[in-house]
Amino acid sequence: MSRYAVACARLTSRLVSRLKPRLASPLPVSLAAGGRGAAATALAVIALAPLQPATAQVAYSDDPNAPTLVTADSLGRYIFDGQVGNVGSQSQKDFITITVPSGMQISSINLDYYDAVDDRAFVSFQSGSQYTANQATGAGALAYNHFGWRGLCATTYGSLRPTAPSANYNCTNGTTLDPLVTPASTNLLSNLYVSATNPSQNSPTPGVLGAGTYTFWIQQISGDSRYTFTVQTSGTAAPGPLPLAGAAAAFGWSRRLRRRLNGQPLV
Repeated sequence: MSRYAVACARLTSRLVSRLKPRLASPLPVSLAAGGRGAAATALAVIALAPLQPATAQVAYSDDPNAPTLVTADSLGRYIFDGQVGNVGSQSQKDFITITVPSGMQISSINLDYYDAVDDRAFVSFQSGSQYTANQATGAGALAYNHFGWRGLCATTYGSLRPTAPSANYNCTNGTTLDPLVTPASTNLLSNLYVSATNPSQNSPTPGVLGAGTYTFWIQQISGDSRYTFTVQTSGTAAPGPLPLAGAAAAFGWSRRLRRRLNGQPLV
């Protein structure tokens, strides 16, 4: 190993030791020692980890003027784990609101879990802290669709769903109810409602869903449906002056280190 490589390794070790006390949890040893490859592996493991539904559903508000506020977790996800239907005292509607901070945007709205004997429920969302879009026509909504094993498909299903007629079955054709050979998308942003008979009822196509407040309406008027939605966010902001200045300083320090190791003047 060259003197330069040894010096860089020592510098990395010193930086990690200084940063550890400032982190909420210590850096994994594999990340501290493995560099970019280990970091990429760790991120891939996080991304591929399946989202398991909670053991108990949240009782969200059924008032469109006073939705339940859901906050993001450490991975920038807003997770809705609820149940709607007309069984017993169960509410037929859930209204949920989220606030996406500056520099972030909604990148996907995935149906991770669905359990019901009914083939579909309904989801819609709009901008704002209340749900004021027309619940009969959809006017004012940003996007909507049925979800379950018709319309917007789920990643996983519970035991209440009827037995799948084929190995590739995760959804049915909304018109004929025939099984889909190719599994349909679980992301609402790429799987919107399309009417087979009345195009005026088609869902709008949302544009960029940037920073701001959004309110969701989830409904089941027959049977009882349990669901888990994950609203994933991602960053949109370009690097600011401070990161660029830091990169310039690091480059300058690297040049000075090389000159020092080669016995050259530091200027």
